Amino acid sequence: MTTHSEDIVAQTEQRRFELNINVLRVYNFYRLGIGLALLGASAQGLVDTRIGSLLPVQFQLIALVYSAMNVATVVALPLLPRQWFRRQLVSAGVVLFDIAVLTALMYTSGGLDSGLGVVILISVAGGAILVSGRASAFIAAFATIAILYEEFYLALSADAHQGDFFQAGVLGAAYFATAIAIESLSSRLRRSEILSMTRASEIASLELVNRSIIQRMRTGILVVNSDDQVRMLNHSARSLLGFVRNGAVIENLPETLVERLTEWRSDNTLRGRPFQAESSTPEVRANFSAVTTDRADSDIIVFLEDTTEIQQQAQQLKLAALGRLSGSIAHEIRNPLSAISHAAQLLRESDELNRGDLRLTDIIHDHCERMNGVIENVLELSRRRAPEPVRLNLANWLDDFVTAFRESNGTDADISIRVDPLDTEIRMDKLQLSQAVTNLAQNGLRYSEENTGLPSLELVGGVNPATDRPFLNIIDHGHGVPPEEVKNLFEPFFTTERTGSGLGLYISRELCEANQARLNYSRHQDGGSCFRITFAHPDRITA
Repeated sequence: MTTHSEDIVAQTEQRRFELNINVLRVYNFYRLGIGLALLGASAQGLVDTRIGSLLPVQFQLIALVYSAMNVATVVALPLLPRQWFRRQLVSAGVVLFDIAVLTALMYTSGGLDSGLGVVILISVAGGAILVSGRASAFIAAFATIAILYEEFYLALSADAHQGDFFQAGVLGAAYFATAIAIESLSSRLRRSEILSMTRASEIASLELVNRSIIQRMRTGILVVNSDDQVRMLNHSARSLLGFVRNGAVIENLPETLVERLTEWRSDNTLRGRPFQAESSTPEVRANFSAVTTDRADSDIIVFLEDTTEIQQQAQQLKLAALGRLSGSIAHEIRNPLSAISHAAQLLRESDELNRGDLRLTDIIHDHCERMNGVIENVLELSRRRAPEPVRLNLANWLDDFVTAFRESNGTDADISIRVDPLDTEIRMDKLQLSQAVTNLAQNGLRYSEENTGLPSLELVGGVNPATDRPFLNIIDHGHGVPPEEVKNLFEPFFTTERTGSGLGLYISRELCEANQARLNYSRHQDGGSCFRITFAHPDRITA
C-alpha cells in the first residue's frame, strides 16, 4: 500500500514538473512582451508616462538588455536538459532576475509612482506558481526588500524624492499575501490531485478485479443494446455460444438467443427455454435483466447457464432411484432367472431329449445369459461411485489406454492416435473415462470389421477453437447409423443387434455427463460413425 501511495505521489510530482515547464515557457513569452513594452513606452513622445522619466538613458539601456536576454531565454529554454528544471533553480533564478531588473527600472523611473510595483507583483505571483514551499515566501521577501531598498536609495540619491515607504510596505504585504495565497491554493490542488489519482487508481484496480472475476466466471455474461448488438461478453459466454476465441468483435447474436431475447422483451416473466447456439456447443439456459428499468432502450444483461451441471444433478437423482429399483430387480428377477438357467442345464443333461429339445435348452440358456448381463449392467450403473476428476494429458492417456485395451481384449487391431496440439489436457475421472471409451472402441472395432473385414479405429483429440474445450473423436469404418435411428441411439435398451443389451452407449453417455462432458454422434465424412466426447474446460470444471 505504501509503495502504491509513493507511486501516486511520484506521478503527481511528474505531472507538476511537466506543467511547470509549460508555465515557464508561457512566463518567458510574458517577460519578453513586458521588456519590449517597457522599451517602447520609454521612447520620447510615444506615450505620456513617468516610465524612464528619472534616468531615461539608463532605463532604455536596461530595458534593451533585458529584452535581448528574454529573447535568448525563449530560444534557449527548449534546448536545456530537462533535468535542470527538477530542483526549480532555473525557475527561481528567472523570477529573482526579473524582480531585480524591474526594481532597477523602477528606480530609473522615479520609484513606486511609475506603477512598476504592480508588474513586480505579477512576477511574484508567477514565482509562487513555478516554485513550491518556502521558496515562494523567499521570492516575496526578496521583492519586498528590493522595493524598500529602492525607495531608501532613491530618497538618498534624489533630493526631490523623500521615499514612499508606506506604499512600499503595502506592496510588500501584497507580495506576501499573493505568494501565500497561491502556495496554499497550489498545495490544496496538489493534495486534491493526489486524492483524485488515488481514487482513480483504486477505481481502475476495482474495475480490473471485476473484469477478471467476470472473465473467470463459469456463468456466461454478455451485455447487448436495444439493437441486439453485443457490447461486452466474457470468456464463458464466448465458449457457450461458440464464438471464436481470438477476441474478434461479435457482430450478430445466434438466432436462438435472439429468439429468447425477443420472447423476454414481450413478456419478462417468461422463463427461457434451454437452447444450443451450435451443434458443438452445450445446451444453455438464458436469463435476462435490464440495466435500467425506466428506459425502453436500456441495455440488457444476459446470463448464460450451462445446463450440464443441472443435468448431472438430475442424473444423480435418477441413478439413486435406479439404485433403489435395482434391489428389487436383483431379488425378483435374478434369483428366478438363475433357477431357470440351472433347470435348463439339468434338462439338457437328460438322455431322453431329442435334437430339437436340446436346441430349445440352448436358446433358454443363451437368453438367460443375456438377461443376466442386462441385470449386471443395471446393477453396475446403480452402484456408480461419484466421479473423481483428475487432470490428464490426452495424448499420454490415449497411448496408455490403447496398450491396456489391446492386452485386455487380446487384439492387435489397427488403432491410430492423433492429438493436436500434443499438450491438450482434459479433466475427468480416469476409470470412468476408460470405461466409456472402452465401450465405444469395442463397438467401433466390431462395426469396422463387419464392413471392411479388418478391425480398425481412429482416436482423434484436440481443442475446439470455437468453444476452447478439448474433445476426443472415436471414428470407426463401419456403415454408420441409419438417420432414422440416430435419435434413439443413446436410449437405454435400444440396440440394432440381436445379442446386444442396448446399454453400452447409454452408460458411456451417463459416465460423460457425470463428469460434465458430452457424448454426441455424427456421421463421418468417409461413411463411418464418429462419437465425440466434448470434455469440460480443464480449468473451469466444478466438483
